[in-house]
Amino acid sequence: KVPPFHPPNPPAISVKSYLEDRILKYAGCSEETFILALIYMDQVVQFNPEFVISSLNVHRLLITSIMLASKFFDDVYYNNAYYARVGGISNAEVNSLEMEMLRMISFSLFVQPDQYERYRCSLYQHVAPSAPLTPDVQPSATQSTALQPACHGTMCSSGSPAVGSQPVYAPQPHTTCEAAASDPMVMASDPMVM
Repeated sequence: KVPPFHPPNPPAISVKSYLEDRILKYAGCSEETFILALIYMDQVVQFNPEFVISSLNVHRLLITSIMLASKFFDDVYYNNAYYARVGGISNAEVNSLEMEMLRMISFSLFVQPDQYERYRCSLYQHVAPSAPLTPDVQPSATQSTALQPACHGTMCSSGSPAVGSQPVYAPQPHTTCEAAASDPMVMASDPMVM
């Protein structure tokens, strides 16, 4: 039996190109979606110790986790057929992968704000440990302090910038540091298919 997320042939595209030239360029996801996708991928491994992320399965795991995170978090997202085209796989396969990933994470898509913030801070620390801060996002006076994430002010305890002290499930601007304010995602009607 072929393990979940393994393609019949090794992908001909690097993970970096897959993320930059396909997912980032065509999926139109929020910054939060990428962080949630990382958490979902980590949960797959945590909940299924026999599952190993490899160069054979990482592409399908990425597109599936991005699709699930976008559907869960973003107000506007595409249908499965679109994500399949972006990911270079068939619609039937992306539907199957979606159900497989949901099963592997026990259908648990909600992420606690403190868990989200830990992953976000860790990711920013690894991506741009010396990125200058632009603390232009501040919590509103009406936000509940009970929902505040683990980072306070503009710095996480790890030294990375905080996202305006808003919980994971609240929409927020995407200008917390130069690393996050990269080129805007461009939508296209006909993405390249793998």
